[in-house]
Amino acid sequence: MLREDLEALLSPNDPPDLRIKRLVNVLCGVDRPASIRTWMRGGAANALLTRLGRRELDLDHAAFDALPRSTAIEHLRSLLVAHGMLPDRGNVDLARFDLWLDQRLRDLTARPRIVAALEPFARWHHARRLHDDASRIRNLNYATRAAKQEITEAGRLLAWLDVTHDVALADAEERHIDEYLSAGPSTRKSARNFINWNRTIGATKLRSGRRRDAISTPLATDTERVQNLSHLLGETDAPLIPRVVGLLMLLYGTPIGRLVQLRRDAVTEVPDGMRIDLGGTQPALVPGPISAVVFEMITTVAATRTAAVDAGWLFPGRRVGRHIHPDSVRNQLRSLGVSVLAGRNATLADLTHQLHPAVLADILGYTNQTLTKHALRGGLAFASYTARPREPRGSSGLRP
Repeated sequence: MLREDLEALLSPNDPPDLRIKRLVNVLCGVDRPASIRTWMRGGAANALLTRLGRRELDLDHAAFDALPRSTAIEHLRSLLVAHGMLPDRGNVDLARFDLWLDQRLRDLTARPRIVAALEPFARWHHARRLHDDASRIRNLNYATRAAKQEITEAGRLLAWLDVTHDVALADAEERHIDEYLSAGPSTRKSARNFINWNRTIGATKLRSGRRRDAISTPLATDTERVQNLSHLLGETDAPLIPRVVGLLMLLYGTPIGRLVQLRRDAVTEVPDGMRIDLGGTQPALVPGPISAVVFEMITTVAATRTAAVDAGWLFPGRRVGRHIHPDSVRNQLRSLGVSVLAGRNATLADLTHQLHPAVLADILGYTNQTLTKHALRGGLAFASYTARPREPRGSSGLRP
């Protein structure tokens, strides 16, 4: 039935197209064909498959990039990449950043004075650095989002100079920058790096204006953190993946962007319980109540996998071969009442009151400087869950 529906939409034999025939076989070959049937009945997916069947759309990245972004397109793209029908463009966050930057500059084509100042900063400083250092950047999702913010704020500064004072950056004065930074929201401070970079290349003599420090750092109380942990442990109706990510974040203070990139082999079963490798020199022991939820998630995800390709992610996403997107997890945690940044800051502040920053750095993969900063913000120590030794749970996907 599924094959008949797909062939009716994709017309692999009219005219004959080997790639379309293979696409039909790939879609029919997943572990849960019902998931594909549900997906293809959606309006966006149905329209996409219809265009492919009419040969109005090529099976390549460029054709997909030219379409408005949608979940249906990205799901199909991931499936094609996972089965070798499209080349892997590497890190998804980096590919999205490149597309975003190209579109951002195209949108400014009618304002050449802004593009002339913004494009070198965007391409030479940010895009080149992200590509050159991709293998060394621990969290590319965070890095690309930070780069987008700096580029966006730089463009807003240039637009403000253009509209308000009719000057380009090269002709701007210190008073203009002070006025801009002091008159608007604190997000404007992200333009400082743009000003500093232009000064280093000799494009301006401007300073980056008076520094505006954050008024406060979000920090949950001990009670709020315990309540969030208890809520995530007990909220059995909520999706398992965001629950587990939230529990690990509140237990170890690891950023969500790093957690979602963990692979299943980061979790191990040892005689004294479960351990998880968070990027330090030694794995961290997972307390019993939380390890039970982690174990449940791993076995549940394995049982409900819908694609024939297993990329080994601890937190797989809906798109084949990709981990879950950190923004998706953040949004789900917020809907569960968890304040992500405040909770993580509270966790790190508390942990640094229990262990020396150097010891924590070995476990959590942070620098001593970062953990020392959190220690200075800390409040009362947190009475953590006691990890009880227990029997290993067998071969259920966890390595011994």
